[in-house]
Order: sequence, then C-alpha cells, then structure tokens
Amino acid sequence: MKKINTKIAILVVLILSIGVVVPAFADSIGAFDFESPVYSVGNIDGQDGWTKTGGFDVEVDLVASFANAVGFGFGDQAMRFSNGVTSGSFGDQTFSPGLASPANETDPTHFEASFSIGSTDAAQQPGLFLSVSPDDGSGSRMSYVGFDDQADGIHVLFYDATNPGPLNVGVTAFNLIEAVTINRTSAHTVKFVIDLVPGPANDVVELYVDGNLVATGTTWEDYYRYDPEQNGNGNVVPPISKMLFRAGGSAAPSTLGNGYLIDSVSLVSGPVLMGPPIAKDECKKDGWKTFNNPTFKNQGQCVSYVQANEKAGKKN
Repeated sequence: MKKINTKIAILVVLILSIGVVVPAFADSIGAFDFESPVYSVGNIDGQDGWTKTGGFDVEVDLVASFANAVGFGFGDQAMRFSNGVTSGSFGDQTFSPGLASPANETDPTHFEASFSIGSTDAAQQPGLFLSVSPDDGSGSRMSYVGFDDQADGIHVLFYDATNPGPLNVGVTAFNLIEAVTINRTSAHTVKFVIDLVPGPANDVVELYVDGNLVATGTTWEDYYRYDPEQNGNGNVVPPISKMLFRAGGSAAPSTLGNGYLIDSVSLVSGPVLMGPPIAKDECKKDGWKTFNNPTFKNQGQCVSYVQANEKAGKKN
C-alpha cells in the first residue's frame, strides 16, 4: 500500500502543477427530475422526450403518495415503475430521451448514465423486478443492471456478455455478477461508466452504486458481433443513445401502482479518456495531444509526467 500511495501522491502533485483539465463531454442530457410543469402526473409516454408505447405500468407519480419515499430527496414527483404488466418485447418499453451524439465504437467513446432509485414500500414487494440498460432506442442492449426485490433487500444484478467468436461459431455467455444488496428505506444512486473501443472483447463497463464500484465487465459488443441471433442485424455493434427501463419476465400484478421510483436520470458521451502515458516516446510526434487523462499543453509536460512516474517507481 505504501508504494501505491506514494506514486499517487506524486502524480497528483504533478497533475495539479501543470493544470490538467479533464475534457468536457461532447454531449449530455438531463438530469431528468420529472418535476412540474415539464412533467404531469400520469403516463410517461410523450413527456419531455420519454417514450413508452406499450401498456406498462410506468408513470410520473407524486412522491408524497408513498410514505417510504418522503425522505428520498426526489422532490415532488418521480417516475414510478412496476412490473405488474410485462412483455417479451423491447421497442415499446420505456426509453429515456436520446443523446444527439451517441456513444459508439467507430470513434472510441466514453459513456456515462446515472439515476436514483428507491422502493415505494419499506416491505418486500414479491416479484418486483426492473432491468435498466444502455440502449440504442430499439432494444439493442449494450449492458444490464437488474433490481430484484428479495426478502433480505433489493439485489442488484449485473450481466456482461462474452463471445470468443468467430461469427456463427462462438457461443455467447451472459455472465451474472451479484453486485450488491441495497435497502428499501433509502434512495440509491446507480451509474454506468462505459468505454467503447474499436475491435472485439475490449469494451469496459463499470457499475457504481452509491459511489462504490460494485461490478466490472465488458459490454455486450461480441454478442452482436458474433452471435447468429444477430445475423439479421448484420452483426453490427449498436451505438448507445438512450436508457431502457424494461418490464420483462414474469409479471407481478401485486406491484401495480407501486414498485420503484426513479429520479435524476442523466446521460453523457464524449471521447474515451486515453492514457496516462508510460514512456517518453509516446509523447513524441504530437503523441502528447492524444492523452485525455491527463491532458497536456505541450510535449514537455507529457515527458515530465512520464519522468515523474518513473522516478516514483525507482524510489519505491
């Protein structure tokens, strides 16, 4: 631990001394807070860019209607979701508004999406389940987090997908990580952090709950790239522009009018945060311009960064 902490301390001092600035995101929307007068109590479909053309129980509702949620900090209104009605469909489910500049693999793209979630009831709602996915707006999910209300709390489930290829030969494995169990009496923040990188098996997904990293994996890129189920789509890896809130699987009619409350939904996309450099040669021939984490003003700053890192490593 001493070695790691010493390096970090030296690098932080260097970064501060050269005035490193993390680049602004290319596109962002939200946070959507579902408050009046932009939003009205009732069906979410058609409100402020949200869509839900199926008959699912997803509405803007009054937070005060649910005693358990009064202390969530959601304001007066939030989006309420139950799986009282479910379907195997995708395109008619609940989608957020979309980014004008979607995240994609054509140009390496960094994507983040966050939201707050809480239960309408302090007691278990048997069968209550919600999945949330970064999506292209048609149901082409690129990652997945599920919220399963069980006896001991709400289980947060993360799935990534791996397929070694080649096309029509490799078998896709959807890999489950039981990330964390959260309580019903508080609101919780959830955040996807995704780097989309050209080529197979190299995207990175991090899932955070209440600021803590609870799962790391890859996107579903190679499911689309190699699985025969995606032949009809040309085995094209989809972009990410929206968030899908899906009611699938077995319906839980007892959750109608209750379920989960969702608030503060936001999405951002921008350049992948490349770096940091580990060799001075990476700074040459305008290489210093390619690093966004940290950003350099000239080649000399890039070289100084590498030298300081090398010095810290030799000292320890």
